[in-house]
Amino acid sequence: MKPCQRNQKSCNRSGLNRRTFLGNVTAGTLAGSVLGCSSGDVEYDASLKAVFGTSERRQSSISQPTGLPGEYPGRVIEVAHAGSMADGKRDAIAIRAMIEEGMSRLVPDAETPVDAWRAFFEKGDRIGIKVVPVGKVPKAGASARYEGPMVDLKRPGSVSSHEVVHEVIRSLELAGIKRSDILVFDRYRDEFIQAGYRAMLPDGVHWECSSSRYDELQLEIDGQIRGESRQRNVAGYDRDVFRELAFCQPPGTHDSLDDRRFRSHLSKIITQKVDKVISIPVLKDHRSAGVTLALKNMSHGMVNNVARSHIFWGANPSGRGRTLNHCQTFIPAAVSLPQTRDKCVLQILDGLLGTYEGGPGSWNRTFATWEYKSLLFATDPVALDSVGWNILDHKRSQHGWPSVANMGTDAQPGATPQNPNGARSHSEVFHIRQPQHVPLASLLGLGVFEQKDIKHQVYTIG
Repeated sequence: MKPCQRNQKSCNRSGLNRRTFLGNVTAGTLAGSVLGCSSGDVEYDASLKAVFGTSERRQSSISQPTGLPGEYPGRVIEVAHAGSMADGKRDAIAIRAMIEEGMSRLVPDAETPVDAWRAFFEKGDRIGIKVVPVGKVPKAGASARYEGPMVDLKRPGSVSSHEVVHEVIRSLELAGIKRSDILVFDRYRDEFIQAGYRAMLPDGVHWECSSSRYDELQLEIDGQIRGESRQRNVAGYDRDVFRELAFCQPPGTHDSLDDRRFRSHLSKIITQKVDKVISIPVLKDHRSAGVTLALKNMSHGMVNNVARSHIFWGANPSGRGRTLNHCQTFIPAAVSLPQTRDKCVLQILDGLLGTYEGGPGSWNRTFATWEYKSLLFATDPVALDSVGWNILDHKRSQHGWPSVANMGTDAQPGATPQNPNGARSHSEVFHIRQPQHVPLASLLGLGVFEQKDIKHQVYTIG
């Protein structure tokens, strides 16, 4: 089947392309200025050393880039199927066809879908599947039960679709991977359970999470919450693998002598329990990061101490607090950890039910979803996020919303957040959203950002 293009205008992210993002500075200078290096022309490795520091013996060392952007830099395969979703329900048969088509198109030399999976995975590999439970829509009358699903399993919301997870597991089995070598995971145990993942997993497939639940401190290396009963299926974080950045939560949150507040440790799931990772992000906007797609699923979903990247602090007369947003820095820094770069070999973006405003979760008053009915496949997370960003901005424009890069409490007057009826939106809590993490990740060698260098092919199969 030949690729076709949707009836969709190409968005330029309101002028934010790599050229305008870079301006008149070199890539090395920009990486230094944004991430905290000294100014001046610097080479790639030198800039990374200055950004992340190598004086700390235990911090993961910076080496020549490996892994990301993977086997197919700049390649994004999108498969659309009109029958994949209706009235919030996913169709498993259509999704199977979409995944078979997408994998076969992503790996051009594959004669069958199984061959495509075998291009990435082989017998004996321990495979992690990273899901996104944030965006779940609680069913009517559901309480915040810790040990059971809060959602209608047939209509869970804007999350990694259960049917997609099932089909990925089935495909791995056909490629020769044992169920006992498959681990489905996320960061927080309670969210994972409440979104229904534990309940839907096939027998023999393992599950685990990095931490028991969200908490403001986020420094406990074992992933447990101090003072609470210990939870099972909690892996914790690797004491010896972390990224250190020179910002932390506000004074008074942590002990001022505790250097852990500057570190984000990588999950033991990544460092010890899996050999390769399949990431299943969801097509969503985000109030601080601008978009939450492949890159953010690997940063905030795999390290601890993430609250320091978007902080609510203080109060002003309107009732909205002063906010500190570091997502544009934090996300590429976390994803550039060598273990993450090496092990995250495949991205399948779930665009069946996207969130174009009010993401990432249904608690936001402007939370709005639509049935996009597509899955997108890539090894390059930056290219995938660049494409996803365009899709979201196009949908937003159809409903009268500014582009994600023009949202925030300090947005330009012409981009004042409003809902389609013209009423002022109070969902914005950060001065400005920061989708700039996507081009900055490209500067760190994690993938391709420029649209002219991305090969985005769309196949409609139903």
